[in-house]
Amino acid sequence: MKTRQSKCLVGKLKVLTLLMMGSAALMTANLAAAQEGKKIRFALDWAMQGPQAPFLIPHADGCYAKAGLDVTTDRGFGSGDTVTKVASGGYDVGFADINVMIEYNAKHPDSRLIAFFMIYDGNALSIATLKNKGITKPTDLVGKTLAAPAGDASRRLFSVLAKANNFPADSVKWVNVSPELRESMLVRGSVDAISGAAFPVYMGVKAGGVKEENIVMLRYPEYGVSLYGTALIAKPAYAAANAKAMTSMIECVAQGMAKSMKNPDAAIDALLKREPLTDKKTELERMKLSFDWSIATPWVKKNGMSFIDPARLNKSLTEVSAALDIPRPDAKDVYTDAYLPPRSSLMITAK
Repeated sequence: MKTRQSKCLVGKLKVLTLLMMGSAALMTANLAAAQEGKKIRFALDWAMQGPQAPFLIPHADGCYAKAGLDVTTDRGFGSGDTVTKVASGGYDVGFADINVMIEYNAKHPDSRLIAFFMIYDGNALSIATLKNKGITKPTDLVGKTLAAPAGDASRRLFSVLAKANNFPADSVKWVNVSPELRESMLVRGSVDAISGAAFPVYMGVKAGGVKEENIVMLRYPEYGVSLYGTALIAKPAYAAANAKAMTSMIECVAQGMAKSMKNPDAAIDALLKREPLTDKKTELERMKLSFDWSIATPWVKKNGMSFIDPARLNKSLTEVSAALDIPRPDAKDVYTDAYLPPRSSLMITAK
């Protein structure tokens, strides 16, 4: 009798031991998963240059890790490419021009994306020219010859600039040119002006030997164009299923922007670790231009990042749809503030 009871007790102990071991293994697995963090594949808009440096700060200062995020940040190959990669699932989050995203959504209604954190409050669309061309305002472009790649956003949205300044969009002549030859055509005097994203175009013309005082920049935001710029984008379903992670990512990115403004050298040092051949002086200037022209606008300095003006957003949607000949989307299908952290964490400069 005692032998049977002993065997029974031993059996129960074995089962209990196995259960405890299983629970310990499960706890270990859960702890390991927690330590690894939520994996997010993040694609930027372009190569690792000055304007992309602030996105490396959350890696360098540990913000992502502290927030439980395991973010992989990769270079981009243009907003169009980034939008496509996020839509296809190749990346979870992207940094891309909201206007490019709007056009993609119109053409691919079954795989729409949504912007959830606006970073370039001032869009980077621009026209660059030289002082000796006598062009000082948009209306001076009438009858002139401009060069740009066929898909350049500033060129494709030129009609918005023209309408805002009361001149016909077809009153200028466009010359197709590859991106790498655009600035050189202006420097050589082959065309009167070029279009493109403000900071890379400006730095490209300057690198061509033109002195700063001889470069004229007609930036769209300064001439009545209300379009928003580049933002964090994702699939709506992905963002909703990872709401906490989206909020934490926004906080870390905003913190990276604020730190980069206060200590620009630290941001470029983080860039140098990723791209050792970076020219520090050039990329420092390029990054500062992105802050001055697109990120730290007067509106953002007052209200913080991603504080969207509904009237401005609706106006911009009307302008984009007309310029690109696409249906006008509803604002709720373009941008959401559902994942924003407290506004105090989005203030990048002191009031």
